Amino acid sequence: MNLVPGNGRLVCGIDSPVVREVLAEMDGKLFTNIETFGLSDDAKWQARYIDFTGDVTRFTVFNDSKTFGEFETNLIGEFNVRNCLAVIIVADAWGISKEKIQEAFHTFKSVKRRVEVRGVERGVTVIDDFAHHPTAVEETLKALRMKYEGHRLIAVFEPRTWSSRLAIFQEPYGKAFSYADYVIIAGVYNTSKASELGKVLDVDELVRDIELQGKPAYSFPDADAIITRLTPELKEGDIVAIMSNGGFGGIHENLLDVLKLEK
Repeated sequence: MNLVPGNGRLVCGIDSPVVREVLAEMDGKLFTNIETFGLSDDAKWQARYIDFTGDVTRFTVFNDSKTFGEFETNLIGEFNVRNCLAVIIVADAWGISKEKIQEAFHTFKSVKRRVEVRGVERGVTVIDDFAHHPTAVEETLKALRMKYEGHRLIAVFEPRTWSSRLAIFQEPYGKAFSYADYVIIAGVYNTSKASELGKVLDVDELVRDIELQGKPAYSFPDADAIITRLTPELKEGDIVAIMSNGGFGGIHENLLDVLKLEK
């Protein structure tokens, strides 16, 4: 933040409590233009009237309480609305027109493994997402809940990153699956290696914490065991969100193949 020149801009998402803390600490020390953004009422740039119900996400942007423009994106979720809002601020600072910004949103189809629909078989939608931190898991499931309102949302999660394999986020993970209707947690990836760094995530405890929320939750050791258990229970309209930062035993294609065979 100190490296931003006086004629530059600092774009800050103040929906994050941590960003707010940092800004408060830097108050009076920064000699630059600060552009705050978010869904918060006190953000300089705000996204309002967000509509997730159609094929695209629509929202209206306000700057200093004045209407700046209406936009739409192929992306889903409040976190992606915030991403778009940040893009709009920067593009506007560079003198890019609203029309060009919207054209870019129309042509941007997201990146692989970010709420990527891998296929639909037997009416079941299989989605691949890179989420592994509890905040990302929660935001992904929240976005899918909004997009697929009225559908059963099944979350399948593999603790694979170093942080997710350890008990650092044991409690936050227990709350991260609140938007799902049904949860499956895979066994911790390479447990023996993870244990060298500290206490390993207790999957059984995590399952119990999720069950206390009144929803089905299970743990199975690997992708094959998950597919064997899950496939007979799937029905038309189900949304299966598979979250892992690795290959997860090819679970996405294997699940779709099994569903295809059972048509």
